[in-house]
Amino acid sequence: MPVIVNPLPLAGSVGQRGQNLPADIKNVKDRLRQLGYAVSGNDRLDTATINAIRLFQSIIKGSVRLVGDGRIDVNGPTHTFLQAANVPKWMEMPKGSDSEGFINHDNIPNDKHDFGASWTIEAIQAAAKLYLADYRSSHPRSAVIQTNNLSLRAGGDTPIHATHETGLSCDIRVPRRDGKSGTTVSSPDYDRDAMRAMLEALRKQTDHSIRVVFFNDFSLIALGLCKPLARHDDHAHIDLVAPKPIFP
Repeated sequence: MPVIVNPLPLAGSVGQRGQNLPADIKNVKDRLRQLGYAVSGNDRLDTATINAIRLFQSIIKGSVRLVGDGRIDVNGPTHTFLQAANVPKWMEMPKGSDSEGFINHDNIPNDKHDFGASWTIEAIQAAAKLYLADYRSSHPRSAVIQTNNLSLRAGGDTPIHATHETGLSCDIRVPRRDGKSGTTVSSPDYDRDAMRAMLEALRKQTDHSIRVVFFNDFSLIALGLCKPLARHDDHAHIDLVAPKPIFP
């Protein structure tokens, strides 16, 4: 049996159609709150708690849409992952900086889509470091990686995306030749070399696996860096793979 370093004691199931003993509800909510999920700190089961459980379940399933059933069974997959060393936190995308190699564009217009799974944020940060070292160090006037639109504060459906419900998706704005971002693949100011380096860095980072990148640059598609998808001329869309739970 694995060694549990983050024990979460449960006497019964918690959530939708669960046994819902008050002490178990309190333990689950405390754990979810510690991880950044939007739940209150009491022993009452409410809609926000069920939604947070569904969000967590969807993340560990690797789904970009909400698919969880909202119930934690004792020693089931959700209970197990809540005790794992690599349990996914729910976080706001950091502001970023030029020296970090990425900027959170959502922090500028404050459009409220800058929350996501810690796995996604870690992958972006790791890729940004590689991008700085492998490309921007020799092209100092090129744009940094500019993220846009992860998920809403509590996850779930968002009217501006078909996915982006579970914080495992992130958009990257298209770099321009003037060192800024915000253009299209067909525009003369599009910096293909910088975009290629960004996608290579995302593929090269080893913190988390990339499931798919959608972006309509057929030169980069030919290199295996991305795949085409309608309405992805002005941004690249990245989805992550959920890892297996890790125990010492």
